[in-house]
Amino acid sequence: MMQSRAVAFMGLLLLTTGLAACRRAEDNVTAQQQQAAVAGVLAGSCEGVRPQPDSLDGAFSVTYAHPGNRDLRLHIFQPAEDAGPAPHPAILFFFGGSWRVGEITAFQEQADAFVAAGFAAILADYRVKCRDGSNALQSLNDAEDAYEWLRHHAASLGIDPKRLILAGGSAGGHLALATALQADEGEKPAALVLFNPVVDLATPAPFYLKPLAWWISPIAMDVGALPPTLIFHGTADSKVPIASIRHFCANAQAEGRTCQVMEYEGADHSFYTSHVPDPRLGTSPHAHTLEAALALGQAVAQGSRWP
Repeated sequence: MMQSRAVAFMGLLLLTTGLAACRRAEDNVTAQQQQAAVAGVLAGSCEGVRPQPDSLDGAFSVTYAHPGNRDLRLHIFQPAEDAGPAPHPAILFFFGGSWRVGEITAFQEQADAFVAAGFAAILADYRVKCRDGSNALQSLNDAEDAYEWLRHHAASLGIDPKRLILAGGSAGGHLALATALQADEGEKPAALVLFNPVVDLATPAPFYLKPLAWWISPIAMDVGALPPTLIFHGTADSKVPIASIRHFCANAQAEGRTCQVMEYEGADHSFYTSHVPDPRLGTSPHAHTLEAALALGQAVAQGSRWP
């Protein structure tokens, strides 16, 4: 779907592999500070980054694409037989890692919870810099290919494509969101569940990359057909400033779309992975975000209004 883009801009987008900070120009973080954050991500070591596994326990693993020199796989977890007859609702997760690193099992716990709730849950692999020498645009190509493959094979997998949710964290949240926004009308996902997603790649980019980074930034895309969207975000996120998320959702709401931000006071990036109880929440950030995600999932599964 986007392979021609990758061919045309692969070299020019080299630095966008690490864009993990974002803020609109009117916010109080300077462009120099943002660019420094990007440089820090780009300079990160690839030491210790392991190959992704070919299979995961309990999953049906299938190759959806073969760019470069390795297979990219979807790991599909099906609900138990007592979940009712197929087709089932489904959720497709994209891991985070600044388009540079990341583990396929990052959302394993969330996937298990959705399976227990009667969903098929899918963990998607995609190219990242440290494994594939790739960039953010190529990662987005892969995400779109994964979504297209899953929709095309939904019937054989017992999945209802009209009840398919896209989800992801950080860079993976960017991939889920951009994939949804660029999907053709009639092929949009049913909803989005996003954990501190990157929405603006352009503001922190060097000037010569800004047009290209803007091109794949959700904040610059048409949000007039945005599916119902739930975003979890910390107010103290040091990589993806909360102001960029508020700005994105305000744009969507102005177009009459449902975009809800659940803000977590004082929380930094990836806060949702913590299992440590937070007295303000009455539970852990992991459990709190998962409960809200499952509530949206059940609304999709039942065809009811959310929120």
